[in-house]
Amino acid sequence: MSATQANPKALPGPSLFVALMQGVVLCLAFSVFAYFLATPQGLMVGCVSIMLATLASVAASHLRLRLPLRLVLAGLVLLLGHGAQRWALDAPLGANVRATLLLADLLLSSVMVFGAVFALRSLSACWRLVSLLEMGFVIGAAAYIFAPHRNNQLNRPRFLSDWAFTRGLDPTQILQGIGLTIALLSVLLLLRRQPIIKFILTWIALLLLGLLLYWWREEVRIEPVVSTQLGLTQQEQDKRSNDGQSDDEDPFGPPPPSGRDNDIVPIAIAILRDDFEPPGGIFYFRQQVLSRYNGHHLVAADAPFDGDVIRRFPSREPIDAEPVQVPNAHIEVPTTTYLLVDHPQPISLSMSVRLEPARNPNPKLFVAAYEVLSRVLSMSPERLLGRASIPDSWTPAQREHYLALPDDPRYRALSEIIVRDIDPRFAQEDLFKALAIKRYLEKEGFYTLKERHESAEDPAASFLFGSMRGYCVHFAHSAVYLLRSQGIAARVALGYAADTQFRGAGSAVMILSDRAHAWPEIHIDGVGWLTFDIYPEASDEPPRRIIDQDLESLLAELARDDKTGGRAADPDSEWWTPTWGQVLLGLGLLLLSTVLALFLAKGLRWGLLRLPAPWRRMPRLFMATMDRLAELGFVREEGEAREHFATRMASMSPSLPALTGLLMERALGRPRPEEQARERLLRFMALRRKVLQEVARAVPWQRRWGAWLNPVAWWRSR
Repeated sequence: MSATQANPKALPGPSLFVALMQGVVLCLAFSVFAYFLATPQGLMVGCVSIMLATLASVAASHLRLRLPLRLVLAGLVLLLGHGAQRWALDAPLGANVRATLLLADLLLSSVMVFGAVFALRSLSACWRLVSLLEMGFVIGAAAYIFAPHRNNQLNRPRFLSDWAFTRGLDPTQILQGIGLTIALLSVLLLLRRQPIIKFILTWIALLLLGLLLYWWREEVRIEPVVSTQLGLTQQEQDKRSNDGQSDDEDPFGPPPPSGRDNDIVPIAIAILRDDFEPPGGIFYFRQQVLSRYNGHHLVAADAPFDGDVIRRFPSREPIDAEPVQVPNAHIEVPTTTYLLVDHPQPISLSMSVRLEPARNPNPKLFVAAYEVLSRVLSMSPERLLGRASIPDSWTPAQREHYLALPDDPRYRALSEIIVRDIDPRFAQEDLFKALAIKRYLEKEGFYTLKERHESAEDPAASFLFGSMRGYCVHFAHSAVYLLRSQGIAARVALGYAADTQFRGAGSAVMILSDRAHAWPEIHIDGVGWLTFDIYPEASDEPPRRIIDQDLESLLAELARDDKTGGRAADPDSEWWTPTWGQVLLGLGLLLLSTVLALFLAKGLRWGLLRLPAPWRRMPRLFMATMDRLAELGFVREEGEAREHFATRMASMSPSLPALTGLLMERALGRPRPEEQARERLLRFMALRRKVLQEVARAVPWQRRWGAWLNPVAWWRSR
């Protein structure tokens, strides 16, 4: 325990200068938190109260007030503030309700803020650990500013983002600069008594270090934490590898932990290059398919199966999928996809047949950019009638692969019950069988995330032959098993489903992490694979959040290489911003000019400009002598007389008392004729040279050269 902690009577606290700087930092943090809560008058009064409380804590330290007494005083002030606010709200001020509320706000912002800050400042003066609470308050202000911007919410906070984008600036870099500045300022709260020069030099060093760190981190991408529950993102893939789990991990696993993993994050923006409205009003962005049954659930298959799914990102050359989708049955829809979150495989609209590399307009924002050519079914449902699911050209291995299902007779039995109600005219139609199974699951199933059936030996059977309560993976697997039991080739697709009713009217489609989805696909001869999603009629899930159309538009414009995000009237207009080289050059010139100015001040104090009158040279020469002693570490203490200092230094410089005596004789004696004054000046200069020689003999040469090179050592001179 320190002496301060052991004896609350002796509370040194920070110096007045440091305390004022700490008060300014607390005012800034208070302004951030109270900006949208208090009136402008209350905000101003609160800042004034913080500064007054800071000064009061310094005064209490000088008066040696005990800590318990300080806390009692702070408590009384808080009670007084609460009572004053209640009185203001109950006081009859006529019909002027605005004046009543304003008075109550001012009383609360002044008296109570004063008491709270006075208590906090008193505690931090006694225990340095309490300063960490103040640091937490200041750093919390930075987090408060950052909070709306997290998870790729680039359009928030709007007052900053709109201002930055209209000038072609990146608000993320501005926020990082604000955070770094607040982190540096928070160090102020740990300081105690610091000389002004040491304080300034320390902050110059911290500022340069902060700029170097900011420069180094400028191009670092801040990856949001994303969980889609379906293992779609690279983060989920990496987590599986770190946990020692294989690629065949059960998709019916437990839900992700609550907190940040459940935040809704924009994961991609897709730009439609042609006018296109999806059938059913849903854009399906597929990433991978699960078609191989491994004895427990469906997993991704190896070659030669599912060759129509492109599983790698294009680098230099286009990547074409196997020609499974029949061109005559589809229309081609070109899109450009910009990923905001890293994925192990590309996501693309519907049934993609080609991926090509695209220019990434903002590598810090988008992790990948690529052109997609997709084929979307253009045939009417009537034209699908009369077509079998499995073509005659399929090999036995293909048939076995896409018809494999659990060895459970209940799947076949249930599917027979479902399809027996089909009109006899269409009893052999695979499409009608598939529609009957789809309708059964939609009518009988209940969509919920609260039941996952992860502990069952066959989660799909636990869902289908049990409560029929589950989410998209249960519906998709159950549908695929029922379809396969009827001889219909089917598989599960994983990706994202974006509803058109939640998007804007532009050509951009923003994909959110909560749109992760699993759906069945069936194969029709002469057509290819079809999206065959299940839409349960009953659910306990809340409605989907409306898409932030402003953010969708902003990301789309950034993807189109408009650095203003569509905020500026002229996107080609540039707001001049200095490069890092220019910033560092400017700081270097500023630092160099400051050092030169300090050396110039040092030279002027040493007497580079000679004074014509002899009686004016003596004080200047004595000041230069004291500067030299201060540079070497021999400083006259505050309040110490010159004669006492000279006597204290006589062991090192015996001539210093005589030199000081001549100065005092000149200052206190009667004016003399010019000839006598000149003789006294010559005696003074001779004694001064002797003093400097004596000091030079007593001090090592390294210390003397260091004093010459120190431009601010004279600041301590008295």
